[in-house]
Amino acid sequence: MEPLDLSSSNPSSGASLVHILDQRARETPDRLAFRFLPDGTSEHVIDWTYRDLADRAEAVAARLHDSGLDSGRVVLALDPGLDYVAGLFGILRAGCTAVPSFPPFGRRAVARFLSIVEDCAPRAVLTHERFSGQVDRFHEQLSGFPERPQWIFPEEEFYLIRPKGGVPLRAVDPALLQYSSGSTGDPKGIVLTHDNLVSNCRVLEGHMGFEEDRIGCSWLPPYHDMGLMGTIMLAVHGGWPLVMMSPVHFVQDPYRWLKAISDHKVTITVGPNFAFDLCATAIGDDELAALDLSTLRQVFCGSEPVSGATLERFRARFEPACGFDVASVIPCYGLAEATLFVSGKPERSSGIRTEWLSKEALERGEVRRTGSQDADKAVGVVSCGVIADGHDVIVVDPESGRPVSPGGVGELWVTGPNVATGYLNRPELTKSTFGARPQGRTDGPEYLRTGDLGFLLDGELFVTGRLKDLIVISGRNLHPQDIETSVLQSHEALRRSAAFSVRSTAHDEEEVVVVAEYRGTGREFAAEMSGLRELVTAAVTTDHGVRPAGIHFGPPGTVLMTTSGKIRRRATRDAYLSGTLKTFPTAPVADQVVVA
Repeated sequence: MEPLDLSSSNPSSGASLVHILDQRARETPDRLAFRFLPDGTSEHVIDWTYRDLADRAEAVAARLHDSGLDSGRVVLALDPGLDYVAGLFGILRAGCTAVPSFPPFGRRAVARFLSIVEDCAPRAVLTHERFSGQVDRFHEQLSGFPERPQWIFPEEEFYLIRPKGGVPLRAVDPALLQYSSGSTGDPKGIVLTHDNLVSNCRVLEGHMGFEEDRIGCSWLPPYHDMGLMGTIMLAVHGGWPLVMMSPVHFVQDPYRWLKAISDHKVTITVGPNFAFDLCATAIGDDELAALDLSTLRQVFCGSEPVSGATLERFRARFEPACGFDVASVIPCYGLAEATLFVSGKPERSSGIRTEWLSKEALERGEVRRTGSQDADKAVGVVSCGVIADGHDVIVVDPESGRPVSPGGVGELWVTGPNVATGYLNRPELTKSTFGARPQGRTDGPEYLRTGDLGFLLDGELFVTGRLKDLIVISGRNLHPQDIETSVLQSHEALRRSAAFSVRSTAHDEEEVVVVAEYRGTGREFAAEMSGLRELVTAAVTTDHGVRPAGIHFGPPGTVLMTTSGKIRRRATRDAYLSGTLKTFPTAPVADQVVVA
């Protein structure tokens, strides 16, 4: 399929994603748009053409229109699947603002769902009938909520009703209100326009190039920026089919992701760093024989700092047995405040670029290449590639606001058409985050302050971590993900780790604390606990020159995570300090730092 000719128009003049879907439904109505695997396998599939999707989206728009909802915000809280896609495009078609969310199921999910509802004050909530009996209880938990939203439950017969004369297609800004995957107590809704959404698709397609036979696959949550803008919207814009499965099915059995790629001859897929790590460790030898990954040409890896060690484990596991080509991997960088995409590995380059840098210099905020790969002296940082076309990234000292000298580490500032307009009802935060200019400049473009640390080298972007997570010990800048890697490499039974600092009352200084998950029973842990503590202490001390002042071991689920697989270090730190982290029932209390 040739790409649509949109050169004579722009999103503001009609080329929004809903207009593009409408055009595809008219020109190629029978072409496959989405294939859903309801049980995570290929034994049962549900196929939707562009006509199927457009019809169901129009049914959603008609219901909103008939309910007097032709503007305002609508929370989309359906299970991952095709109904979610129809709901999204139906909300946009009706001229409303979509607020992607997750079903309010489970204590933590309900709390996050209610925080989003309270913050954005939607006119309606689109969710499953199974929650109809809980609506009153949900409203009781909303403090000072001005008006009860309408609750709409789109069951199967919902889509059979066809509006007489159709529903006018209206793409009205803002298009989307995107909440970050960690939003709970202080949710921030990122305001995205139709221009933002289309711009993100265009720069990604410019980066990927056109391929006639492209087939995608995604298990990512559709309410997360990578799962929504990086797969669902991108597939509709580009006109290629997307195989979808629930994130629950992936987490239950990571083999299902790779099997779907193999079964459907997928050429492009995406996942956060942890997904590749999980596949490399969880998929057994007997399953490798059923996998063919040779069709993959583009494998985007992002959502958190990309680990070279993880990608090497994935390559070693799947290249010899399954035909996986490591050159297909595209480390990338993006964030919801920039719709999604900021940079990615040059698509036609062969390998993954890793720069080995002096650890001592990096701790001072300097970039200095070293020929050594000795963990005592060097750290490997994976390139996130070239900056998106039409965008600019500068590296700035976060305290002074001055651009750093070439070869320096600083906060990454981004400008370009992907960058959102700001945060909902947060004018001061919007101004400080989205309206930044380097010190001394009063004109020129305004930049988005990403809160991420990194540097530019030979025209490529390298991300070293989050500014808020940086551990500063005696004037040295330590990145938590480097410490976490050392922890995990100290023993094969450790599956996930979080590192952070706390201020010790005894020494009146910042000290490092490590939390780690142990794969095994409580009895197995009790037998190994003493040795594990010694191994972790030795690894962190040797690799980073700092001795952990506190180490906490717990079962899987101890380290708190976002829905997109990022480590919630601050939340894990808070739980550590409050004594609420999970632990093994038979284990003695972990070493604890006394804090002020």
